[in-house]
Amino acid sequence: MSHYATVACLTTTDDPKALTAWQSTLPSMALSCPYLRHGLLALSAMHSSRLELAQYHQIMYFAAARTHFGKALNAYIPQVKITSEESCPSLFAFAIIVPILSWSFLQTIDMDLHGNAFLDQFIGVWNFLLGAAAVAHGGRRWIHQSSMSSMVTMRHLDNVISELAPSPRIALQALLDRIEQQGTAINPSDDRIYTLPLDPAVETKIYRNSIEMLSNSFPTAAGEPARLGATIGWPVFIDPDFLRLLKQYDPMALVITAHYGAALHAFSGFWWLKGLGSRLTEAIYQVLGEGYRPALEWSLQQVAQSF
Repeated sequence: MSHYATVACLTTTDDPKALTAWQSTLPSMALSCPYLRHGLLALSAMHSSRLELAQYHQIMYFAAARTHFGKALNAYIPQVKITSEESCPSLFAFAIIVPILSWSFLQTIDMDLHGNAFLDQFIGVWNFLLGAAAVAHGGRRWIHQSSMSSMVTMRHLDNVISELAPSPRIALQALLDRIEQQGTAINPSDDRIYTLPLDPAVETKIYRNSIEMLSNSFPTAAGEPARLGATIGWPVFIDPDFLRLLKQYDPMALVITAHYGAALHAFSGFWWLKGLGSRLTEAIYQVLGEGYRPALEWSLQQVAQSF
């Protein structure tokens, strides 16, 4: 646990307030919580595997990370079914650790995944983030009063597109304009079967909310930078039906998620996010119908940049 507390935890956030939770609160909680303890050990081992130059040591730490992650999941899953206000903080903390581990595994063992295969893996991780939202709601009073409240947070809970730097402001406004013009995101030329029984007006509301919330993941014109916690937290704060649309490869949901990939790409300096945003946006380009590909022009330009 020493490597985690002194080194690995520093790579989980760009927010000094959130660092308190990662460096002090979580290790303390892990002393009496087996799945959280194994989760932190898995994170520490995975980070160590990225620091080692010798292939033997990389493989050794990677194997340790997978072992601890497996033990953590085995202990975590039964606890989700019996949540209480006392258990919510540790459940919430672990649900935030899972995406870090899962996305880092995607980089290590699943580099050959593209298109549909990559999207399905990414969406699976999204489910854990929604799990974090569920337990956060149950223990919101405790979490709000603790240092953990800063682990996944938004600058605002409304539309701040007009306050963004020019490039993301124009891109997100273009998405909103497209939604208003087309009324519905279902492409008549797409032969995929859609089973989500939503009225077009309801879909439009879901898309608009998702885009407006995504504005928290880009820098403002006043110079306020995007925060990692806000970007990771985007799937948590939007309408859960957006994920249902995404699972069906709804074209507009894919376009919006490609822009989320551009937001993630800006944090490629974090070892567990390196290359993730670009792979997400490019995977969406591969599965999206021709009629929607022009809407990805901005996000593709963003992920082509180096950070």
